[in-house]
Amino acid sequence: MFSARWQIDAKFGHKQRVLEMMRQWEGEIGSQVGIADLGFKIMTGSIGAREATVETHHQVQSLAQLEEFFAKIAKIDAHAKWGKELEPYVVSGTSLWQIFRVVE
Repeated sequence: MFSARWQIDAKFGHKQRVLEMMRQWEGEIGSQVGIADLGFKIMTGSIGAREATVETHHQVQSLAQLEEFFAKIAKIDAHAKWGKELEPYVVSGTSLWQIFRVVE
């Protein structure tokens, strides 16, 4: 099992807007690709992390399942549109994917 984490930093004063847009993505786009099956969570920096950081977690059984997720969202025009709408509220260059293996 893997935890796939996507992280961005909101521009100063725009974290709430980024969180609203993440929830919008979850309901309108993520729901089309089975995000509920991936243990999807949205988190923000608190202690020992930048307060501006917004991170999503996706729990996947395999890297193949993650690749399938990426392939599905790439085919959704609304996903590309959403990304362009999010861009003004995000610090450029902070987008980062990290994949962690879950040790049970």
